Amino acid sequence: MRLIVLGPPGSDRQDVAAGVATRLGVPTINLAELVQAEIRAHSPAAQQAVRHMKAGELVPDRLLLAMVRDRLTRSDVAGGFVLDGFPSYKVPAVWLDALLADLGTAVDWAIDLVLTDTEVLRRLSGRRVCRGCHRIWHTGSAPTRRPDVCDRCGGELFRRHDDDPEAITVNLESYRSAVGRTLDHYRSLGRLLSIDGTPSTAEIVAEVQAGDRNGAPT
Repeated sequence: MRLIVLGPPGSDRQDVAAGVATRLGVPTINLAELVQAEIRAHSPAAQQAVRHMKAGELVPDRLLLAMVRDRLTRSDVAGGFVLDGFPSYKVPAVWLDALLADLGTAVDWAIDLVLTDTEVLRRLSGRRVCRGCHRIWHTGSAPTRRPDVCDRCGGELFRRHDDDPEAITVNLESYRSAVGRTLDHYRSLGRLLSIDGTPSTAEIVAEVQAGDRNGAPT
């Protein structure tokens, strides 16, 4: 099974992708982690990517695709894979499809984790991080006994800049704009499965499996 898992900020996309991959017994491929791994391995594509990053430039799509292509030719993906959050921003879905077609395969489903803007704002604006042990709390769903004090170590809690309501709105608008093309592409192919992103990760993973077994597109 070859899946893509997409979702807005606050959707716990990485946890869902990892859960689905574990159930299927296939690897999870995250673009950011892949790039870092390639950089540590000093691959030719990664070395070129580093030059662009040091110059304050975006990594060209051709380099990202070269890294993805190399990853998808390894033996552990023979039975499938779960792409975590890719493609959504830089690399058009049609390019990924062409790459996979060249490798003799294709995406089975693109999973879209659906959350309203209100829910995204609630989830992210309520997050607090401990300055001491770095544990994440939430003012609504996982509050501490004392406001702004970590139950684990007594450290001070703070809200990250990205979790300010203004920053959340900007990031969410950027995501919606960027991911639209990908969703439309897989919707047109009948391979988009939209799933409510509000239940627990375990429930979402179960629904992804149920949707796949039933072969039911959105």
